Amino acid sequence: MKTPSIPPRAGLRIPSLPRDRRSAKRHLWVPRRPPLSPFPVLSLCFGRLTILSFVKGPKGPLHFFLLLGLLLANPSCSGQTQPFKETRFMMGTLVDVVVYAGKETAPGAAGQAFERILQVEAAAHPSEEGSPLFQVRQGKGARLGGDLARILETAMHVSRAASGAFDPTLGEVVHLWGFGRDDPHLPAPKEIQQALDGTGYKRVPVGQCCPEKLDIWFDLGGVAKGYAVDAAVSVFQEAGVKAGIVNAGGDLRTFGVRPGRGYWKIGVQDPENPQELAGVLEVKEAAVATSGDYQRYFEEGGIRYHHILDPATGYPAHTGLRGTTVIASDCATADALATAVFVLGPEKGLDLLEKWDGAEGVLITEDGKILTTSGIGEEGIRFEER
Repeated sequence: MKTPSIPPRAGLRIPSLPRDRRSAKRHLWVPRRPPLSPFPVLSLCFGRLTILSFVKGPKGPLHFFLLLGLLLANPSCSGQTQPFKETRFMMGTLVDVVVYAGKETAPGAAGQAFERILQVEAAAHPSEEGSPLFQVRQGKGARLGGDLARILETAMHVSRAASGAFDPTLGEVVHLWGFGRDDPHLPAPKEIQQALDGTGYKRVPVGQCCPEKLDIWFDLGGVAKGYAVDAAVSVFQEAGVKAGIVNAGGDLRTFGVRPGRGYWKIGVQDPENPQELAGVLEVKEAAVATSGDYQRYFEEGGIRYHHILDPATGYPAHTGLRGTTVIASDCATADALATAVFVLGPEKGLDLLEKWDGAEGVLITEDGKILTTSGIGEEGIRFEER
């Protein structure tokens, strides 16, 4: 399959994608499996582990693979106390909550957590007419407070640290490509350039007020879902729930001590074979988020285009990575960092994570190599390659 002709970021080489499944040393030659049916949730018991994954069936040429398989203790396999579990479709994905709490507490707390996620989704939606983000997009000015201000603060923190590799002002460019809708397509180069002219994280004013005539089309999708996970975890903690996990389509956060073992096991998908695992993370209390070119993409003219756009070019980023998994203390930060690292590429991405206090990462390159930050393997974070 051909790779697109894309203007490169300054100082970065655009590597070619692997031509076949044998190009990475750690892969075995196996036939590609047929796609799963729309919206299945797989819960497969392997000894003491449960692998949870989700694949959204396409309407048209869009294929959407949620990046992480969540490995949890399965009571039917382990004999442990049955946790409370609930799943709902929100923010364009399946949101799973698994908590260890009494029958009197868990259902009510879960309901409140899901309501909190809906609040975050409403605050961060760029097309809600009359909302602050819609007002700013129209150049009418607005005050960005509450959840929206905190989401944007995290986004801008990562943007500055990554020198714009993560940019929350790419809304018009994302809209042009059609990701998130039923009609993804390749825009004309002139359209992309015109849309890029109105972007740039440096255009965002400091503080909570966006003045009139400053028309910015924000796209907070790279951080809002992680923030929603953090908000849901706060609801559970305030309700007295001692341990659990909230997983929004692969952006997840654990809290408390996992009963029985202490560590939570999280499967990292193999980008070349998304229904297989590249490895397993073991964390205590942590947030984990992944970005990958295998999650959301379409094909046009024999070329594969994924959804992670390079803010410098307006085209899908090709910097030598297929997947980036970031571990941090909060999910909003992990979410934004995972995208930034993917766009930066292996060397600069690892450098960003090494400098970021409390962040670690697992990076999978186009030739199948797995790179990790120096803190992986220390107390609280383990990774075992499969």
